[in-house]
Amino acid sequence: MDQTWLKTTLERFKNEQDPVRKFLKETKLFEEALANQEFEKTDLLIRKELGGILTSFKESFRKLEEGFVQKAQIQNIGKTNSATTLLDRIIIKVTSAGYGLNGLGTGVNATSVEIEKVLNHDFSMLEKVGTLQKEILETLPTSFANNPEAAIEAVNKLLLDFETQFEARNSIFLKT
Repeated sequence: MDQTWLKTTLERFKNEQDPVRKFLKETKLFEEALANQEFEKTDLLIRKELGGILTSFKESFRKLEEGFVQKAQIQNIGKTNSATTLLDRIIIKVTSAGYGLNGLGTGVNATSVEIEKVLNHDFSMLEKVGTLQKEILETLPTSFANNPEAAIEAVNKLLLDFETQFEARNSIFLKT
């Protein structure tokens, strides 16, 4: 995906005008609630894509474990559990990520600038997950055959780095 997709999707959501939404936008009470909704919808699509790619890694780990069973490599069975658990945690963070303390009753509302920064940050994570995907899927089977502990440790480090980079989105909302 490139920046053109991002702009096109944002524009599509901006122009989405069903009768109920049109009415609510005219109502002062709902005007603020519907503001910046196009950014949030686009961000949700991006995070769903990220979650889908990350979920595909679990299948790779499962196939690796399946290979251990077939080859009767009992000593390696279960070694990918730590990576799978870490991956599950990251997938939950990505798919359920919010917008800081934004919401009713918090007294804090994210500005359109902040929401746009988060959108761009999450979009940049698509590129990073592509790199992560290449590193994990292409190197894991061969490196695991040589040294399983080091291979899983390397995968866990890559996943932790990705998690840290994704969580950097929270600093956008820090009000100083």
